[in-house]
Amino acid sequence: MNIAIEIFGILGALATIGLGIPQLIQQLKTKKTGKVNFASFWIFYVGILLWVAYGVFAGPRYWQVFIANFVCIAIYSATMFYLYYYREDKNKKLMLQVILGIVFVLLLTLLLAIIFTINIVDWFKSGRPEKGHNYPIPILSESYRSVIAAIAPSLTTLAFLPQLIISLKKKDFKGLTPWMPFLFMINNGLWIIYFILIPVHKTALIGAQQAWLEVMPALIWQIVSLTIYAIQFGMIYSYYKRMGKHVEKNKSESLEIDSTILEK
Repeated sequence: MNIAIEIFGILGALATIGLGIPQLIQQLKTKKTGKVNFASFWIFYVGILLWVAYGVFAGPRYWQVFIANFVCIAIYSATMFYLYYYREDKNKKLMLQVILGIVFVLLLTLLLAIIFTINIVDWFKSGRPEKGHNYPIPILSESYRSVIAAIAPSLTTLAFLPQLIISLKKKDFKGLTPWMPFLFMINNGLWIIYFILIPVHKTALIGAQQAWLEVMPALIWQIVSLTIYAIQFGMIYSYYKRMGKHVEKNKSESLEIDSTILEK
């Protein structure tokens, strides 16, 4: 069971690391920022920071959660920068505010990384105990961890819901790539399995009720997140597919007109 938890934790970590890559590639490729809801990206950004905090204060056993979101927040910092850098109405004041915001988040992330490093080194030196270990920097109790486990995924899950609603109203998904929500779906699926395996393994150690209570908020939000991003992926993919057919139709009509002119 431990091996299965490690495997799905690592797979989930790899998927999480890649969450910001599709949107970053889209920005660098098009060098344009479409009609996106910037608040959604900031909410998601803070959500990742809270996941980093969860990975730190849940203890070294959740190292996959910490590593995944630590790297993800570094990648997403670049995404946040280029969202504004390629914004048509950007100015120096706005860019300064954005850079300061990103630097602040990265400094908090670095502080959390230091805390995590201190605790995980001590944990390994102590033989990786399952429970009851006194860490140099105390981790949070189950109740406080449950609070973070409820808030963090709610931010990352609902962050892009306003963007989805706006895009649906305007029927315009320009500036968004369908592969970002698709990667989120894979990520959610892997973490759902991970958060199911943990209480199954820990039931014998701490009891079923406490084991499931520890992961239930995160598990529920992962399921909700999977549903929302599946809808978003379908909408964006359908939009680009329709746009592709529209472009092909225009090309075909243009070629027919050119052929008619040449014949005359």
